[in-house]
Amino acid sequence: MSVIILRVAAAMYAAAATSYIVYFARPRLARAATAGYWLLAAAFAVHAAAIGVGCAEFGGREFFSLRGGLVLMVWLLAGAYLVLQRRYHLPTVGAFITPLILIVLLPAMFGDPGHPGVPPETLRHKSVTIHILTAGLGVALFGLAFAVALMYLLQEREVKGKRFGALFSRLPSLDALDKLNQRLVRAGFVSYTIALVAGTITATAIWKSPWSWDPQQVISLGVWILYGAMVQLRHTGWHGRRYALLTLVGFVLVLGSMVTLRTVPGVTRHAGDYAGSAHTGGAQ
Repeated sequence: MSVIILRVAAAMYAAAATSYIVYFARPRLARAATAGYWLLAAAFAVHAAAIGVGCAEFGGREFFSLRGGLVLMVWLLAGAYLVLQRRYHLPTVGAFITPLILIVLLPAMFGDPGHPGVPPETLRHKSVTIHILTAGLGVALFGLAFAVALMYLLQEREVKGKRFGALFSRLPSLDALDKLNQRLVRAGFVSYTIALVAGTITATAIWKSPWSWDPQQVISLGVWILYGAMVQLRHTGWHGRRYALLTLVGFVLVLGSMVTLRTVPGVTRHAGDYAGSAHTGGAQ
């Protein structure tokens, strides 16, 4: 049932993307931007219902898989853009964000929604919910920063080429995009840091040790170091094109690690495997 509801949400995301693209092509059609916002808000609500039904069906196990991680991350990405739109009123950004939402969500429309390898003992830890939500939110904010960085590079290309065409007239200024990118990276880093702290608490409770050189832990730490370095580089004068390029590279690496790990970086999946083996007496 959750899959069917998710497909309805995907159709609404597609409608929102179409509306935002129409507005981007014809800025005078303000109603298209308004329609895009409300379609996105409706899709976000339906998506939330799909997640709720999925939790009832699978008990939260699906969030320890790549598919479940994508479903959660896309929902948080949509919510983050809705908040961004309410605060900064940047409807043209929607023409970049909503297609990204749709592209990332499409692979999640297929495959097994559940993840039966995660035992109930893992899901009962209070820190697990915080761990999963903040990891997903951190990656979602990094994705939002990716879209903003892409817009910056497109805008900069027109400015440097002195070809002030459609992009120049529709996108926010370079300075506004640069500052927004920095804020999103910083917010994502804070959320991801909370996820790692919650993950450490979870791992200690399950593994009896906060660190085990698990590949997921190693890559998650690498992602944290990368974005932490970006936050620090901003204070040393890095901005503009260099910062935008680094933002693109960072999120590509995050997506690559998601495919490799088959889960959202930062989400401790093997903790559940250990708990299962310990429950059956298979771990020392």
